Amino acid sequence: MKFIILLFLTVIPAISSAENFLINSNKLFNFAEVSYPAFFRPAGAVTVTLDDYLVRYYPDTDVYIGTRGEEVYVYGKVFNGLSSVGIIGDYIELKADSDALLAQLFADGQSDVQVYGTGTVITILPDDLSGSRHQRFIVILKSGQTLLIAHNIDLAPRIDTLSINDRIEFFGEYEWNDKGGIIHWTHHDPQEMHVNGWIFHNHVIYQ
Repeated sequence: MKFIILLFLTVIPAISSAENFLINSNKLFNFAEVSYPAFFRPAGAVTVTLDDYLVRYYPDTDVYIGTRGEEVYVYGKVFNGLSSVGIIGDYIELKADSDALLAQLFADGQSDVQVYGTGTVITILPDDLSGSRHQRFIVILKSGQTLLIAHNIDLAPRIDTLSINDRIEFFGEYEWNDKGGIIHWTHHDPQEMHVNGWIFHNHVIYQ
């Protein structure tokens, strides 16, 4: 198996600015859980941040799997400590930015569609304190489309370190408006009835 063979290869660590860092890491972790349950169980572990890494820990086997940029790492006695095992693209097809989907949703006037993507912060607006509190800011996609991010800070942590020109990754629900659209539901659902969303900024997951 490619995964097992790569465990014993020496790869120089590298930090990459890969897009959709969290989306691709979660897709990789899910792949590892399904393909190699002897190592990564129980399935469905929570992804957390650790310095520059995204990681999942598996108590049944006392092992970790993590990513830093595009690099993939595993850690545990069965792996003789920390091992670099290649890059994310060795195992899964990488998720592309959803700019094309977002452009189509805007052109068609569609709403209530779950989307992910990356954007650059161009405007930080005052928090909306009417009803459920929301942190609000505008991002621009590589396509040039703008999106208002409405991040519920009653259900998820506020991004206090957010600044103009920061890159963020988001997973939430698209709502149409005539300025490009709104992304909301970037948080967990305490009632577990809606897909959990998130914002990934500066190596921290906000959900």
